[in-house]
Amino acid sequence: MGHQGSVACSGSGISYVQCQNLKYNVIILGWLGVIVSSVTLGSSMVTLHMHPDIGLLLKQGLFSLAADNEQQFLMNLLTIFSSVAYGLSLINAAVSLLLLIGVARDTSWLMYPWLIFHGVIYGFGLYLGVFYATVGLFIDLSSFLMCLLVFTLVLVIFYKIYHEVFTLFRVMGEQSKHATLGGVCCKDAEYGVPCQQVYVPLKQ
Repeated sequence: MGHQGSVACSGSGISYVQCQNLKYNVIILGWLGVIVSSVTLGSSMVTLHMHPDIGLLLKQGLFSLAADNEQQFLMNLLTIFSSVAYGLSLINAAVSLLLLIGVARDTSWLMYPWLIFHGVIYGFGLYLGVFYATVGLFIDLSSFLMCLLVFTLVLVIFYKIYHEVFTLFRVMGEQSKHATLGGVCCKDAEYGVPCQQVYVPLKQ
């Protein structure tokens, strides 16, 4: 029986098992992005395709008490929202697929589109959250507290997701720099110090 090697990371860096767990988490996030985007794409396409029928049903139901000009405004708003949701879902599905391919091939540059797209969405969401929280402060204190609570919750969840993907991006980037060492290269995500690979031979 030949010699086999097990890879370990010294110091306070990310271990091989932690690297793999990080990849699994990002894979789950990528597939969730594809699934959610696919559902949103389908809903938006149905809404845009059946716009006259949906408009008639809404006018007979929810919009029955509204004036004609208000009904037209709400229908235009629904069309704009469906078009924006369709475009964003299409982009999100594409960048999520690139993210999955990048993780599968250990190619960090394929993760750039996901990081850029969600960074822009995060910045825009941050602007809207601050704006509506400020408006709620001037209107009603309870509205301000509710907006602040929802905004903080969304911010924490999104930060956790983005940090997970960005950490894997840094790990894979460091791995590509030390590819000449062979095997899997792990790194300390907090201090940016690559771990030294220690191969422990096993006896026959």
